[in-house]
Amino acid sequence: MTNDELLSKTISYLRFPLTVGVAFIHFNIVNDGFTINGIKCGLNNPDWYYYIINFFSEVLPRLCVPLFFLISGFLFFYRKDFNYSVYKQKLRTRTMTLVIPYFLWNIIAILISSSKKLPFISSIFPNESNMNIILSPERIFKTFFAYSPNEGIFVNPIVEDATANVNLVPLPINTPMWYVRELIVMVILTPIIYWFIKKTGGLFITFLGIIWYFLKPLHLDESYLGPFSCAAFFFSCGAYFSINKMSFVDYMRKIKYMPVLYLLLAIVDTLTKNTGYNTYIHNAGILAGIISTVTIASYLIEKGRVKVNMTLANCSFFIFALHTLIIKIIGKVLFIALHLPDNTYSMLFLYFVVPTTTIILCLLIYIFLHRYLTNVCNLLTGGR
Repeated sequence: MTNDELLSKTISYLRFPLTVGVAFIHFNIVNDGFTINGIKCGLNNPDWYYYIINFFSEVLPRLCVPLFFLISGFLFFYRKDFNYSVYKQKLRTRTMTLVIPYFLWNIIAILISSSKKLPFISSIFPNESNMNIILSPERIFKTFFAYSPNEGIFVNPIVEDATANVNLVPLPINTPMWYVRELIVMVILTPIIYWFIKKTGGLFITFLGIIWYFLKPLHLDESYLGPFSCAAFFFSCGAYFSINKMSFVDYMRKIKYMPVLYLLLAIVDTLTKNTGYNTYIHNAGILAGIISTVTIASYLIEKGRVKVNMTLANCSFFIFALHTLIIKIIGKVLFIALHLPDNTYSMLFLYFVVPTTTIILCLLIYIFLHRYLTNVCNLLTGGR
């Protein structure tokens, strides 16, 4: 297997497991809470319960979006001598792959939120049955780019889990789409990124890395600077490899000890949540986790232990965009349908079953659309 083949297969293989990780981030029933008919569930659990959920929602998958940014930056400049004509062509293609899906998926989120007023759904979401819709320009803008309860077009005097859902960081109503929003920004800024990498090389990447690493410890991430610094650093890292004709897979595989270091960092990260110094460990873990994930995935592919499933790779963006819109609905339906008791073991069961069920449902919807409504599927996925 050539280096280019290994690079391509590693990128394709990683898309689905990284998307699964993002789904677990968005069903963190420790941080986000889980409410049925106004009653909070999953309270007063033993420490080990919180360690497990933090490990699978707040530690392991937190490398997923940064690695997506790195891959996107790498592919943007891959095998291209960057110039004005290439930039214009990239802008045209990214309009289809990023801009159109961004707005479509946020419109779908608006429609799903509106559907919670329907009688047969409002019983599951009683606190949202009285919401009003205000279509002012400011509220429409915030809904698409900087959504928080009662600040977008939906206004409700009673917001379910309000303290858990208020966004200090500006996010669109379909929250994972912040990644696409920042990709759009990075694509626009690629001439600047290219110029700085050409002129300063690794110094530019180091500068961006320092900003990203210390932004959260200095409490400066609770604004647009948070997602922007993450996108700028990791997208530029990927761009650096591509502009300099380097394979990030080959480079990361040389750091053979990193998976062991990452395991130690992940354990310490899990055990030190809510401490003042945890963010330093957490950010170091993200860096080590990215290198470890690429190293392990490429090794397994090279040895023939795993193979790329193109259906899973191709549907990853669809799952990424859809899952948060239905994951809590699925959680509430399963909790009620299965008559689960409110105890530690049933909550832990739900924690693993709901993201899995959501991913399977998203996959089935994707397969149906791809087979019978191909044009619709292409619009929603940007032709991926």
